[in-house]
This record gives sequence, structure tokens and C-alpha cells, in this order.
Amino acid sequence: MSMDRRSFLVSLALIPPALYWSSALWAAGSASDAFREVSRIITGADNLTPGAAARIEALLTERHAGFAAHLAALHKTLATSTSREAGLSALSGTDLDTALIIAKPWYLGYVGTPSGRILEDDAAFATFLEMQAYAKTGGIIPAQSYPPGPAGWWRDTPRGVDASDLPEGATTWAYQPLKHYTIAAPDPAWHAYAEGRFDSIEAARAALGQEARK
Repeated sequence: MSMDRRSFLVSLALIPPALYWSSALWAAGSASDAFREVSRIITGADNLTPGAAARIEALLTERHAGFAAHLAALHKTLATSTSREAGLSALSGTDLDTALIIAKPWYLGYVGTPSGRILEDDAAFATFLEMQAYAKTGGIIPAQSYPPGPAGWWRDTPRGVDASDLPEGATTWAYQPLKHYTIAAPDPAWHAYAEGRFDSIEAARAALGQEARK
């Protein structure tokens, strides 16, 4: 079941905050201080580090026009709220959009949309250790990782594998060995079979062979 934007913010408001709501939280500071304070309210976590906050703020500022102004407005809105729950639950319009933009990288650990089907996407890493999707369940579920061996396992060639040198210029995962690709014409029988014109590849070959002899 999908969750709409307001329900998501309300659910965040129900997370027990790790900090007390007080005017001291809203002490004057830099833009990064404001971002970290707003992030603490949204996530309910009091242990967000300045480094992760700075990375996320920089990425969002780069990708969302007017983000600094929207952050300042959201900061002011939350500062005038009587409580964390009331502040998050009452957000609307641009304030709501900005809160969700800030929440996403804190919970997922990245901005943008990663893709496993293309070599380059618009995703950018933000944080792993402070990814709140794992931090909230850290005492029960370990953070997701898939190391196939101990530290440094990638240094040695696996047994039985003849690893040739990488081509010159292959310095990133986005490397493509060819500048231009030529797509070969499909086998007519397989093409016809894939289109559902025949029940089997044998029937397709037989039919096309008969047609070729006519």
C-alpha cells in the first residue's frame, strides 16, 4: 500500500525524538546549522553529524532551485510550532515538499534515482552509516552490505580466473569499450517466434524455410 506525502510526514512525527523541543534548538547559526536542525526534527535523530548534513545540503542545493530560500522558510515554520508533532503534521505546500526532499537522502542514503539498467544515472551517494532506514532498526537488522570476503578480498585474482589487464581508459564503472555499437539483424525464425507467430522455433524455421523455397 502506498503512502501519500502527508501520511509520511505524520508517521515521521510519531517517531520518538531523541532531542527535547526547546528554543535552544533554534539558536542562530549558519545555513548548515539550520539544515542540520531541520533534519534532526524530520528524522527524530539527535546524532546526525555535521559532515553528512553538509554533504546532503550541498547535493540538494545543487539539484533543487531555490533550496536555500525554501530551507529558511521551513526552518522558520518549524521554529514557530508548539511541538515537533504539530510542526510536521501542519506542513503544506512548499514547506511540505522541502521537508520530503530533505527526508529522502537521510532515509535512503542518496539523492537522485539509482538504476541498474544504465551505466550512468543521476544518483549521488550521501551517507551510509547515518541512513535512517537502517538506523531505526539497527538493533534488530544489520545494515545491508554484501562483502563476499574479508577486507581486501578484491586485491587477488580469484582461483581459476585468468584476469587480463583492463583496457586503457577503463578507470570508472561508466567505461564503454566501444564508441559505437552495431545491432545485428535478428534471426528471422527467432524473430517470428518471439512475435508469437509460431508455437515453436522449429515451426518457425520450417515455415520460413518453406516460404524461402517458394
